[in-house]
Amino acid sequence: MRLVLILLAALMLVPVPARAQRGGTRNPKELIKQAERLYDQKKYLEAAEALEKANEAMPNADSRLLYNIARAYDQGGQAQQAIQYYEQYKAKGTDLQLLKRADLFIDRLRLQVQKEEATAAAAEAERKRLQDEADSVRKRAQQEREAAQRAEESNQLRLQAAYDDALTTRRRMQVTSFALGGVALAGAGVGALFGLQANGARNEFNAATDLETKLARADTIRSKALLADIGFGVGLVSAVAAVLLYPKDPIPEPGEARLTLAPRGAGAGVEVSF
Repeated sequence: MRLVLILLAALMLVPVPARAQRGGTRNPKELIKQAERLYDQKKYLEAAEALEKANEAMPNADSRLLYNIARAYDQGGQAQQAIQYYEQYKAKGTDLQLLKRADLFIDRLRLQVQKEEATAAAAEAERKRLQDEADSVRKRAQQEREAAQRAEESNQLRLQAAYDDALTTRRRMQVTSFALGGVALAGAGVGALFGLQANGARNEFNAATDLETKLARADTIRSKALLADIGFGVGLVSAVAAVLLYPKDPIPEPGEARLTLAPRGAGAGVEVSF
Protein backbone atom coordinates (compact mmCIF):
# COMPACT_ATOMS: atom_id res chain seq x y z
CA MET A 1 0.00 0.00 0.00
CA ARG A 2 1.39 3.37 -0.97
CA LEU A 3 1.77 6.19 1.46
CA VAL A 4 -1.07 8.59 1.99
CA LEU A 5 1.30 11.22 0.73
CA ILE A 6 -1.15 11.99 -2.02
CA LEU A 7 -3.54 13.02 0.73
CA LEU A 8 -0.93 15.42 1.98
CA ALA A 9 -0.71 17.32 -1.25
CA ALA A 10 -2.27 20.22 0.55
CA LEU A 11 0.86 20.39 2.69
CA MET A 12 2.80 21.37 -0.37
CA LEU A 13 0.78 24.54 -0.49
CA VAL A 14 1.23 25.42 3.15
CA PRO A 15 3.73 28.22 3.71
CA VAL A 16 6.90 26.87 5.25
CA PRO A 17 7.78 28.52 8.58
CA ALA A 18 10.67 30.90 8.42
CA ARG A 19 12.71 28.88 10.91
CA ALA A 20 12.38 25.87 8.63
CA GLN A 21 13.93 27.77 5.73
CA ARG A 22 16.93 29.06 7.57
CA GLY A 23 20.22 27.19 7.32
CA GLY A 24 20.39 23.78 8.98
CA THR A 25 16.73 22.66 8.47
CA ARG A 26 15.56 21.29 5.13
CA ASN A 27 12.29 22.33 3.51
CA PRO A 28 9.44 20.04 4.76
CA LYS A 29 8.00 19.89 1.24
CA GLU A 30 11.31 18.58 -0.09
CA LEU A 31 11.50 16.08 2.77
CA ILE A 32 8.01 14.80 1.96
CA LYS A 33 8.86 14.43 -1.74
CA GLN A 34 12.09 12.68 -0.80
CA ALA A 35 10.17 10.35 1.54
CA GLU A 36 7.74 9.48 -1.26
CA ARG A 37 10.62 8.56 -3.59
CA LEU A 38 12.31 6.50 -0.88
CA TYR A 39 9.06 4.73 -0.09
CA ASP A 40 8.52 3.86 -3.76
CA GLN A 41 12.08 2.48 -3.79
CA LYS A 42 11.16 0.34 -0.76
CA LYS A 43 13.62 2.22 1.42
CA TYR A 44 11.04 2.39 4.16
CA LEU A 45 13.23 3.30 7.12
CA GLU A 46 14.91 6.15 5.20
CA ALA A 47 11.43 7.35 4.18
CA ALA A 48 10.30 7.26 7.83
CA GLU A 49 13.33 9.29 8.87
CA ALA A 50 12.64 11.94 6.22
CA LEU A 51 8.98 12.15 7.29
CA GLU A 52 9.99 12.51 10.93
CA LYS A 53 12.22 15.43 10.00
CA ALA A 54 9.33 17.00 8.05
CA ASN A 55 7.03 16.52 11.04
CA GLU A 56 9.55 18.18 13.35
CA ALA A 57 9.86 21.11 10.94
CA MET A 58 6.06 21.61 10.89
CA PRO A 59 4.60 21.63 14.41
CA ASN A 60 1.08 22.05 13.04
CA ALA A 61 1.39 19.52 10.23
CA ASP A 62 -1.55 17.43 9.13
CA SER A 63 -2.01 14.41 11.46
CA ARG A 64 -1.90 12.14 8.42
CA LEU A 65 1.85 12.72 8.36
CA LEU A 66 1.97 10.66 11.59
CA TYR A 67 0.04 7.90 9.83
CA ASN A 68 2.56 7.95 6.95
CA ILE A 69 5.46 7.69 9.39
CA ALA A 70 3.74 4.73 11.02
CA ARG A 71 3.21 3.06 7.63
CA ALA A 72 6.84 3.56 6.68
CA TYR A 73 8.02 1.99 9.93
CA ASP A 74 5.44 -0.76 9.53
CA GLN A 75 6.71 -1.63 6.06
CA GLY A 76 10.29 -1.38 7.31
CA GLY A 77 9.68 -4.04 9.93
CA GLN A 78 9.99 -1.72 12.95
CA ALA A 79 6.85 -2.79 14.79
CA GLN A 80 7.35 -0.81 18.01
CA GLN A 81 7.99 2.49 16.23
CA ALA A 82 5.03 1.82 13.92
CA ILE A 83 2.70 1.18 16.88
CA GLN A 84 3.94 4.36 18.53
CA TYR A 85 3.08 6.53 15.51
CA TYR A 86 -0.23 4.73 14.89
CA GLU A 87 -1.17 5.57 18.48
CA GLN A 88 -0.17 9.19 17.94
CA TYR A 89 -2.32 9.34 14.84
CA LYS A 90 -5.30 7.85 16.71
CA ALA A 91 -4.94 10.63 19.29
CA LYS A 92 -4.94 13.38 16.64
CA GLY A 93 -6.44 11.95 13.45
CA THR A 94 -9.94 12.56 12.14
CA ASP A 95 -10.09 10.37 9.04
CA LEU A 96 -12.37 7.48 10.02
CA GLN A 97 -11.01 5.16 7.37
CA LEU A 98 -7.41 5.76 8.45
CA LEU A 99 -8.37 5.45 12.11
CA LYS A 100 -9.97 2.07 11.37
CA ARG A 101 -6.88 0.98 9.48
CA ALA A 102 -4.66 2.19 12.32
CA ASP A 103 -6.61 0.02 14.78
CA LEU A 104 -6.26 -3.01 12.52
CA PHE A 105 -2.58 -2.39 11.99
CA ILE A 106 -1.98 -1.93 15.73
CA ASP A 107 -3.73 -5.22 16.51
CA ARG A 108 -1.72 -6.98 13.82
CA LEU A 109 1.58 -5.50 14.98
CA ARG A 110 0.94 -6.26 18.62
CA LEU A 111 0.14 -9.86 17.73
CA GLN A 112 3.30 -9.89 15.62
CA VAL A 113 5.34 -8.48 18.52
CA GLN A 114 3.88 -11.09 20.87
CA LYS A 115 4.78 -13.87 18.45
CA GLU A 116 8.27 -12.45 17.98
CA GLU A 117 8.72 -12.16 21.73
CA ALA A 118 7.44 -15.72 22.20
CA THR A 119 9.77 -16.94 19.45
CA ALA A 120 12.66 -15.02 20.96
CA ALA A 121 11.85 -16.39 24.42
CA ALA A 122 11.70 -19.94 23.02
CA ALA A 123 14.95 -19.40 21.15
CA GLU A 124 16.57 -18.02 24.30
CA ALA A 125 15.28 -20.96 26.32
CA GLU A 126 16.64 -23.37 23.70
CA ARG A 127 19.95 -21.51 23.62
CA LYS A 128 20.13 -21.68 27.41
CA ARG A 129 19.27 -25.39 27.34
CA LEU A 130 21.98 -26.08 24.78
CA GLN A 131 24.39 -23.92 26.74
CA ASP A 132 23.55 -25.83 29.92
CA GLU A 133 24.04 -29.12 28.10
CA ALA A 134 27.36 -27.90 26.70
CA ASP A 135 28.41 -26.72 30.16
CA SER A 136 27.37 -30.07 31.59
CA VAL A 137 29.35 -31.93 28.92
CA ARG A 138 32.39 -29.73 29.54
CA LYS A 139 32.02 -30.22 33.28
CA ARG A 140 31.81 -34.00 32.91
CA ALA A 141 34.79 -33.98 30.56
CA GLN A 142 36.74 -31.87 33.04
CA GLN A 143 35.79 -34.20 35.88
CA GLU A 144 36.84 -37.21 33.80
CA ARG A 145 40.16 -35.54 32.97
CA GLU A 146 40.73 -34.72 36.62
CA ALA A 147 39.79 -38.27 37.65
CA ALA A 148 42.14 -39.69 35.00
CA GLN A 149 44.88 -37.37 36.18
CA ARG A 150 44.36 -38.40 39.80
CA ALA A 151 44.38 -42.07 38.76
CA GLU A 152 47.58 -41.50 36.79
CA GLU A 153 49.20 -39.72 39.72
CA SER A 154 48.10 -42.53 42.05
CA ASN A 155 49.44 -45.11 39.61
CA GLN A 156 52.73 -43.26 39.34
CA LEU A 157 53.00 -43.14 43.13
CA ARG A 158 52.25 -46.86 43.32
CA LEU A 159 54.81 -47.66 40.65
CA GLN A 160 57.38 -45.45 42.33
CA ALA A 161 56.72 -47.17 45.67
CA ALA A 162 57.05 -50.59 44.01
CA TYR A 163 60.26 -49.44 42.31
CA ASP A 164 61.64 -48.17 45.62
CA ASP A 165 60.74 -51.47 47.31
CA ALA A 166 62.39 -53.45 44.53
CA LEU A 167 65.47 -51.23 44.73
CA THR A 168 65.62 -51.73 48.51
CA THR A 169 65.28 -55.49 48.06
CA ARG A 170 68.04 -55.44 45.44
CA ARG A 171 70.34 -53.56 47.78
CA ARG A 172 69.60 -56.01 50.57
CA MET A 173 70.38 -58.90 48.25
CA GLN A 174 73.62 -57.19 47.27
CA VAL A 175 74.57 -56.70 50.92
CA THR A 176 73.65 -60.32 51.69
CA SER A 177 75.65 -61.51 48.67
CA PHE A 178 78.68 -59.50 49.75
CA ALA A 179 78.31 -60.83 53.29
CA LEU A 180 78.15 -64.40 51.97
CA GLY A 181 81.20 -63.66 49.85
CA GLY A 182 82.98 -62.59 52.99
CA VAL A 183 81.87 -65.77 54.74
CA ALA A 184 83.13 -67.74 51.74
CA LEU A 185 86.53 -66.09 51.99
CA ALA A 186 86.63 -66.64 55.74
CA GLY A 187 85.60 -70.29 55.31
CA ALA A 188 88.32 -70.78 52.70
CA GLY A 189 90.85 -69.16 55.01
CA VAL A 190 89.78 -71.31 57.99
CA GLY A 191 89.84 -74.40 55.81
CA ALA A 192 93.33 -73.54 54.57
CA LEU A 193 94.56 -72.86 58.13
CA PHE A 194 93.25 -76.12 59.55
CA GLY A 195 94.44 -77.94 56.45
CA LEU A 196 97.97 -76.71 57.09
CA GLN A 197 97.68 -77.72 60.72
CA ALA A 198 96.41 -81.16 59.69
CA ASN A 199 99.33 -81.47 57.25
CA GLY A 200 101.78 -80.50 60.03
CA ALA A 201 100.19 -83.05 62.36
CA ARG A 202 100.62 -85.69 59.62
CA ASN A 203 104.30 -84.86 59.36
CA GLU A 204 104.61 -85.22 63.14
CA PHE A 205 102.68 -88.50 62.91
CA ASN A 206 105.15 -89.80 60.35
CA ALA A 207 108.11 -88.69 62.45
CA ALA A 208 106.79 -90.17 65.70
CA THR A 209 108.37 -93.47 66.88
CA ASP A 210 106.13 -94.39 69.79
CA LEU A 211 102.53 -95.53 69.64
CA GLU A 212 101.17 -92.96 72.08
CA THR A 213 102.54 -90.04 70.04
CA LYS A 214 101.20 -91.51 66.83
CA LEU A 215 97.70 -91.93 68.35
CA ALA A 216 97.71 -88.33 69.59
CA ARG A 217 98.85 -87.00 66.22
CA ALA A 218 96.22 -89.15 64.45
CA ASP A 219 93.51 -87.56 66.57
CA THR A 220 94.91 -84.14 65.77
CA ILE A 221 94.99 -84.94 62.06
CA ARG A 222 91.35 -86.06 62.09
CA SER A 223 90.11 -83.03 64.03
CA LYS A 224 92.11 -80.55 61.98
CA ALA A 225 91.08 -82.20 58.71
CA LEU A 226 87.45 -82.16 59.81
CA LEU A 227 87.66 -78.47 60.66
CA ALA A 228 89.38 -77.80 57.32
CA ASP A 229 86.61 -79.65 55.47
CA ILE A 230 83.97 -77.74 57.37
CA GLY A 231 85.72 -74.43 56.57
CA PHE A 232 86.05 -75.28 52.90
CA GLY A 233 82.44 -76.54 52.78
CA VAL A 234 81.09 -73.38 54.40
CA GLY A 235 83.19 -71.29 52.05
CA LEU A 236 81.99 -73.17 49.00
CA VAL A 237 78.31 -73.00 49.99
CA SER A 238 78.65 -69.31 50.85
CA ALA A 239 80.35 -68.59 47.53
CA VAL A 240 77.62 -70.39 45.57
CA ALA A 241 74.90 -68.61 47.56
CA ALA A 242 76.62 -65.26 47.01
CA VAL A 243 76.72 -65.84 43.26
CA LEU A 244 73.11 -66.98 43.15
CA LEU A 245 71.79 -64.16 45.33
CA TYR A 246 73.67 -61.32 43.67
CA PRO A 247 71.23 -59.43 41.34
CA LYS A 248 72.24 -59.91 37.73
CA ASP A 249 70.01 -57.35 35.97
CA PRO A 250 69.31 -53.75 36.99
CA ILE A 251 65.78 -52.84 38.02
CA PRO A 252 64.08 -51.08 35.08
CA GLU A 253 62.61 -47.64 35.62
CA PRO A 254 58.79 -47.47 35.50
CA GLY A 255 57.74 -47.56 31.84
CA GLU A 256 61.14 -48.85 30.66
CA ALA A 257 61.08 -51.88 28.36
CA ARG A 258 63.80 -54.52 28.31
CA LEU A 259 64.39 -57.74 26.39
CA THR A 260 64.31 -60.95 28.41
CA LEU A 261 65.40 -64.39 27.26
CA ALA A 262 63.02 -67.31 27.69
CA PRO A 263 64.04 -70.97 28.01
CA ARG A 264 65.38 -72.62 24.86
CA GLY A 265 62.68 -73.13 22.32
CA ALA A 266 60.37 -70.54 23.87
CA GLY A 267 61.82 -67.55 22.00
CA ALA A 268 62.31 -64.15 23.53
CA GLY A 269 60.00 -61.72 25.22
CA VAL A 270 59.75 -58.05 26.13
CA GLU A 271 59.34 -57.12 29.75
CA VAL A 272 57.85 -53.70 30.45
CA SER A 273 57.65 -52.13 33.86
CA PHE A 274 54.68 -49.76 34.20
